[in-house]
Formats: sequence, C-alpha cells, structure tokens
Amino acid sequence: MFEQNHQQELTARQKEILSLLRKGLTNNEICKTLNISANTVKAHLANIYKILEVTNRTEAVSAKIEESDNEEKLNIDDIKKEVNIIFLKQNDFSTCPKVNGLYYSLVEAFHQYRIFRILDTLDEPIEPSFTIDVSATKDCGEALFLSIRLGSTHEVLWTSTIKINSENISETAQKAAMLLFRKIVLATANIKYTPKCPIPYWWYASAHCNIKFENRSKDSFKYCRDMLLPLASGEVYSEQAIYTLALVYYIAILDNWGDTKALTKQLEEFARKTMFNAPYSIYSQMIMAFYNIVIGNKSEAIAYFKQVIEANPQTIMARTLLTQIYMLTGQNDKALELIDECERLIPEIAAQASIKHGKAFILLMQGKYEECINLASQLLLYTPKTTILRLFIIFCNNKLGKIAESDAQIKELYKEHPDFNKPYLEQIMKGVNPQMQQLFMDNLQNLFPSAKQ
Repeated sequence: MFEQNHQQELTARQKEILSLLRKGLTNNEICKTLNISANTVKAHLANIYKILEVTNRTEAVSAKIEESDNEEKLNIDDIKKEVNIIFLKQNDFSTCPKVNGLYYSLVEAFHQYRIFRILDTLDEPIEPSFTIDVSATKDCGEALFLSIRLGSTHEVLWTSTIKINSENISETAQKAAMLLFRKIVLATANIKYTPKCPIPYWWYASAHCNIKFENRSKDSFKYCRDMLLPLASGEVYSEQAIYTLALVYYIAILDNWGDTKALTKQLEEFARKTMFNAPYSIYSQMIMAFYNIVIGNKSEAIAYFKQVIEANPQTIMARTLLTQIYMLTGQNDKALELIDECERLIPEIAAQASIKHGKAFILLMQGKYEECINLASQLLLYTPKTTILRLFIIFCNNKLGKIAESDAQIKELYKEHPDFNKPYLEQIMKGVNPQMQQLFMDNLQNLFPSAKQ
C-alpha cells in the first residue's frame, strides 16, 4: 500500500488546489477561484491527503512533492531557458548613416523589453529562438528590411519594410521595435509547440495567452489561468508568465468574472512575489500597478506606470492603462496626449481595442454620446463580454433619454454577467475623481432597479 501511494502522482488539478492551499486560501475561496463545487474541492483534498500520506491541510501544505522528470524540466530547466534572438545583417550598410543608425537604435530599443537575449552573430554555439534578418537596398535607400524566422530554419514568419521618413531615428526605432515585438508574440502564439521547438515553454505560454486573452472572455480567463499558473507558482518561476497571469487576473476583476475578493487576493500574491524577487523589473512594477488600480490606489498606479514607460517607452500596455487612469481621475488632457503619442508612434498598435476603449471614454466625457455608443458598439462585436463598454452605452443612452435602448443593454449586461451588482460598480470606481464617480453613479441608477424600492 505504501509503495503504491508513494509512486502515484498528483494530477494537474490536484497540484493547482495544493498550490492555492499553500497560498492560504480557504475551501470556499478555492471553489470561487477555480469555479468548482465545495464537494469537488473536498474530494480532491481527500485524494491529495491520501497520495501525500498526510491527514490534514497543514501537513499537506508542508509536504514535499516528488516531481517527474518532465515536471522538473518544466519548473526549472525550461523556465531558466532564454529566448535567444539573433539580428543578422544580410548585407553591408555601414556606409549608409541613417540606415546604420536605425539598425543600432532598433537593437537598443529591443533590449529595453528585458525579455530576450540579443545576439548579432551565429559564431556562438547557441540555438536561436528567432532570427531577425536585416538588410538595406543596394543604393542605400532610406529603408530597412526586416524578416522573422523561427530558430535557424528558413521558415519566414513575417517580413516588413521600415522607412526612415523623418530625422528622428530614435522614434522610428521605437516604432519598429514595437511592431517587431508584436509580430514575435503573434508568431509564437501561432506555433504548434513541442519540446523540440527552439523557444522555451514559458515564452510560448505567455505569448499564446497574451493573444488568446485579447477576446476578453471568462472562458479565455480560465484557459490562460490553467496554462500559466504552474509557471507562476513554483519556487523557480517565470517572470513573464506571472506578469501575463497578473494581467489576466486584473481584467477578470474589472470584468467581474468571479469572486472579486479572491481574485484580488491572488493578484496581491503575484505582486508580493514579483516585488520580492525582482523589485526593479518593469514587469513587477506593472503588476504592482494592476494591484493598486483594483484596490483604488490610482495615484500609486500612475507612479508605477510612469516608471515603466521611462524604462521602456515601447510598453504599450502601460501607456494604454495609464491613459484610462488619467481619464478616470479627470486628467483628460494627459489622456489625450498619451493617445496621440500612441497613434504617432505606431498606428497599428493604436488601432487595438485597448486604445479605442480610451477614445470611447473621452467621447463620453465630451458629451458626444452618439459617437461613444457607435464606437463602443463596434468594439463589442469583437469583445461582447467587456463590461466597461456596455456601461458606456448604458450611460450614453440614459443621457440621451433612450430608456428602451438602455434597458436592452442592461439585459445583455446581466446575460453576460449574472452576478453584476452595485458593490462591483463601486469597486471599479474606487480612486476615481469624486465628481466623475458621482456622475457615473447618477447616470447608471437603472442598473439596479431594486435599489429604488
């Protein structure tokens, strides 16, 4: 009997529950976090105790788990593995000052993401995760040609031309770096991962979930949580994975996809862990900003986002969230300035939903209610479960006196989020400019008809 139990391994779900136990969550909190019943949690705990040969949760938390070779590789070897990116010049453009300057500025800008190991030669015995081929026209025209290949294969994943149409080489390099980063994330997400891939699993999981979660749904939250949690809960963890997971939890809290208290507690744990391990990392600072937003410390969040942008001007997520916080705290001029800056730096990124959310909010605050409704409705076609967009439309319809349209949107809101309630609305309004907070609460009263009774 002893040998049978000793050789048996915990399942992925059992390990997830054990990890939550070690974080101090109660059975009820585990139910809400994993969206499973109390009886299911009890059944899993009984099996965990049996496999670990313990009798209670205290002993289970302290028990040492024997890992298989594959799990050990995932938790340690793979997490320590780097994403190696090699920039390879395909021709000599050293006599082309602007092109040469753009190339070196691009490599420098790419370093600022602090994720990749950047190389410029194949002389070292290192297998590249991605190869970036760089070339210029033979006549030294003011353009740089870029293409991404997987590893050292000949498979081209993306190619583009970066034109130098201004004297500001640094700004052009930032645009190119943001575009290149985005394309590498997309390319990674589309790869069918196997252990033989030249990229480490932590990067694949992070990139895959980053793209998967762009549709902002409760199902994608669960999917990303299950994929990333094992990479973010061990003694040796992936900073990029825990950052992506924290972003997922942050959105889940804003969009009311579970017990807000339990989700916030988990986000707090991510923040604590990253600040303990890497307090000066831009990704730790981003997680701290997420946490401060949800607990209402928006001034602290602004400070963290500013530090991130100063360290890496290409961090689009910091820019977009800082834009939203400026708007929520009544600093509309700063919000508009950031939006204009994003559109100038890289129109392709500025066209993403996160920037358009900010534009919808500004239209609302400017009293352009019809325009706000039209933009928010367009965005809902792609992310129908986004709570804040639905609230914008309800607010604007109320201001326009379109009560029937407002009631229809309220019905859709409760269909997507049956647990939506006034405390949730009050939670997301924490730290918001008092006048704006009152404005929203006054114009969203019909969300809670029972409050009038």
